[in-house]
Formats: sequence, C-alpha cells, structure tokens
Amino acid sequence: MKKSVRTRPRALSSKGRKTRAALLEAAHEVFKEVGYYAASVAQIARRCGVSPGTFYQYFDNKEQVFLELNDLVVSGFLERSACIACNASDFDGLLRSEVALLLEHTRENFAFHRILGESDLVDKVTISYYEAIARHYRDFFRQQHHLGNIAGFDPNLLAYALIGICYFNNLNWEHSPPAFSFGEAVGWIVDLLKKGVAGPAPWNDPPDLAQIPFRTPPPSSFRTDEPMSKGERTRQAIFRAAEAVFGRSGFSRANIADITREANVAQGTFYVHFESKSDLIEGFIKHINREARREIQQAIAGIEDRREAELVGIWAFFDFLRRHRAIYRLIPEFEMIAQDVGMWYYNKIAQGYLKGVKKGIERGQLRDLPPTFLVRSIMGLTHFIGLKWIVWAPDDAAEFPSPLFADLAEFLLYGLDPRR
Repeated sequence: MKKSVRTRPRALSSKGRKTRAALLEAAHEVFKEVGYYAASVAQIARRCGVSPGTFYQYFDNKEQVFLELNDLVVSGFLERSACIACNASDFDGLLRSEVALLLEHTRENFAFHRILGESDLVDKVTISYYEAIARHYRDFFRQQHHLGNIAGFDPNLLAYALIGICYFNNLNWEHSPPAFSFGEAVGWIVDLLKKGVAGPAPWNDPPDLAQIPFRTPPPSSFRTDEPMSKGERTRQAIFRAAEAVFGRSGFSRANIADITREANVAQGTFYVHFESKSDLIEGFIKHINREARREIQQAIAGIEDRREAELVGIWAFFDFLRRHRAIYRLIPEFEMIAQDVGMWYYNKIAQGYLKGVKKGIERGQLRDLPPTFLVRSIMGLTHFIGLKWIVWAPDDAAEFPSPLFADLAEFLLYGLDPRR
C-alpha cells in the first residue's frame, strides 16, 4: 500500500469538502460490510451516490481512503487521550480514565479494528495502528513507574496486554450484548491490572516464574497416538497444504488448484472431502482450533494449581503460534470474512477454558472475579502479546523472550502493585 504523492492543484470548495467527507464515510461503511480486500471504488462511489470519476477527483485509490480513515481513528484517540492528561488526578482515577478511554475507543471503532485483521493490511497499516495506540500507553505506564505507582514491568508488554483485554471484552461473544455494563467492565479491568488473577490459596511460588512452562515437554504438532485411515491422512494433507497456501496468499486470494498442488492430490480428491473453498476454510479453522486446544490441554494435563496452569498454557499457546505463525496472521481476517465461524473459533476456546477458570476460583487459586470476564481478558492479553512478539515479528523464527515472560507471569498473577 503506497501513500498518494500526487498534489491537488486547488483548494476544495465548501461543496467539495462535503463530497470528500461523504466519500470517506461511504468508504468506511463499505469496508465495514465487505472488508478492505473485497471493497471496490465502484462500490464506494455508488454508496455515496456519485460516479467513480467523481471519486477520483478526491482520492487516488481505495488505499488512500483507508489510510485517511486510519489517520482519523488514531487522531481521535490521541485527542481524547490528551484530555485525560489535562485532567489527571490520583493514580486510581487516572488508571480508570485510561482504561475507559481504550475500552470505549475499541467499542466505538470495533468494525474498523476487524478490518485491520485482513492480511493485506497487517504489515502496512495494522501494526502501525496498534503501535500508535500502544505508544500512548507505554508512555503512561513508564511515567507511573517513575512516580512509584506501579511495578517496573516492560511498558510495551503492559500496553499490548491492555489493548488485548479491551479488544476481547468488546468481541460480540455469541452474538449477544455483554453480560456486564461498560462501567462494570472498566472497574474489573482496573482491578485486574492492579491485583492480577492469583487467588489467596496457599501456593509455593517457584523462585523463577519464567521457568514454570519448561517443566512440560513441548507437544507434537499432529496426532501420533492413533492410526489414521487413508481418508483421514488425505484430509490432514489438504489441511497442511491449505495452511501453507493460506499463509502465502491469505484466505481471499488462495485457490483450490494451489492447495491441491501443494498437497499433491487431484482436484477431484479435494471435492471428496470438501464441497467448496468456503467449506475448506471453515474446516481448516476448526482443525487449527482443535490442534491449539489439544496442545494446550496436553501441556497443562496433571497440573493441580490453576495459577501454574495459566502460565504453562500461555507458553504452550506461544509455542503453537511460533510453529503456525503464518496462518495465525489470518485468524483475525476470519472475523471479517466469516464472522460466525470466526467467533466460533474464540468461543470454542473459551468454553473449555471457562471450566478450568471456574474450578480455579472455587479452590481459591484464582481471584473471585466474574469467570467470563477473566476468560475473555486472559485470552485477549495472550492473543495480542502473541501477535506483537511472535506473529508480527520481522524474524520468521521469532520466539517469545524468556525474560519478558517473567514480567508477563508476575503481572498476570499479581498485577501492577509495586509493593509486592
């Protein structure tokens, strides 16, 4: 995506400014409905009630429109954040205001955030968008540490953790309104940030929290404990091929011929197992979801304390991301192109996770916060931290840094309190 370099020969009239603004709004609506990749200049112009020629009087292409929309969303956030700085009070009040700002910003612009998940945009816009938001919170957390209000955790880690918590608490879980109000969500997020998730039950803390995950050997990528039929082996081969092709081309541009060529099977064989490309994508998403859940469950099997299970499970998830990095760049895109299956992906993980969290609360191993809120929040912070350090990393072989995991473990369990 390239920014326009063409300069316009004259200033816009009042009517021209209104038309340009209307085109931006129309583009925003089209992007929200069909996504960035599927949107066209013709659709945007038609939505605005003008000709494509009129569109090109104001914009060079849809890339320029999207970049300007991105700038508007970021600018709106930064303007509101400046107001918080002007009205700073005590730390608790300031932290609450900062959380409310991000939760509300994410809620108001959630459709825009979903568009940012499309693979075409990740390297060009998405990373820089979240970096602009994270920069504000890095500065905030760094300043509060210097003032002695919070512990000295990596401020970038805290920033992306908060972005993830707010994002996942705004997801349209099971297509119903959230089970708690905006004010309740803000209060619980503040409480989680300050105190963490660890409950009061006795627990012999290991000397180094970062070493907990390494007690369990890494799981294998695919099942090896039961024999597969020829049909199952073919289906697995198609899934592996799909992962490679989707990783290179994205869901939208990948085609069946490329996938069957990669899998070394005939196209007729493909249609024995899948009705269409859409059927394959849905099956693949369910396959990758099942593999992720299996590996996490295998990693935490036999662990009695939920606090330890949380850390081991997070590390197992990061390891899964590392080995499936290319495809996980596309999971957010699925929220855009097939929202029902996209939300199925998150709900399926949350359902099993909820059982373990409830049991941890009952045993006093986790704090008595609403279990659904805890699940969404931990999933969110893990997801965005994984995106930042593994999926979006420039190094294809990126691993999550062990020293940073110590910060994550301490923060997740015990929160920001500097007195611990």
